[in-house]
Amino acid sequence: MSDRVGSARPAGAHPAAGSRDPEPSWANWANALTLLRVALLPGIGVLVVNGGRGPRWWAFGLFVFAALTDTFDGWVARRALGVTRWGQLADPVADKLLVVGVMAVLAFRDALPAVAVVVVVVREVAVTVQRNVLRRRGVVMPASRFGKAKTASQLLAVSLYLLPVAPGGVAPAALVVAVVLTVASGLEYAARGRRLLRAR
Repeated sequence: MSDRVGSARPAGAHPAAGSRDPEPSWANWANALTLLRVALLPGIGVLVVNGGRGPRWWAFGLFVFAALTDTFDGWVARRALGVTRWGQLADPVADKLLVVGVMAVLAFRDALPAVAVVVVVVREVAVTVQRNVLRRRGVVMPASRFGKAKTASQLLAVSLYLLPVAPGGVAPAALVVAVVLTVASGLEYAARGRRLLRAR
């Protein structure tokens, strides 16, 4: 989420020196959708553990809905409410919890290889640590196309594993693509982080 929405000013008016638009309250619809994404995770997990075709359809539907809230809360924040620091921190955490949490439950049910979960967790922890180190040194590392492709591939793979009628072989193939992009994006972030530090 980015592009803060500024407050309206009369035509020709100039902001006072050093003034900043006030940050919106963290209690808004965009952040509520972020919290909803996390709140849906236990329900999806219970449905997957219970097994059965009906519960898996519900798990699939809830997961897709939760994934769509990620797009919608970003749109709401950018276009209507404004971005909050809390939202900037919570939004990516909610995404990671959703994907890793559902993957872990699927692995627990032996529906998905546990090694894929390990790869995703290691990558996310490593990138998060790197971001925090860079932030403390005054370096901001925005998301890359690799990172966005990684997230999309993970959501697709998990959706296919939850889908009761997914054709055989499609879900594992999507998971392989997701794991490859996960590793590639992690390496790309590490290389880019080193370049940013050298450029300071």
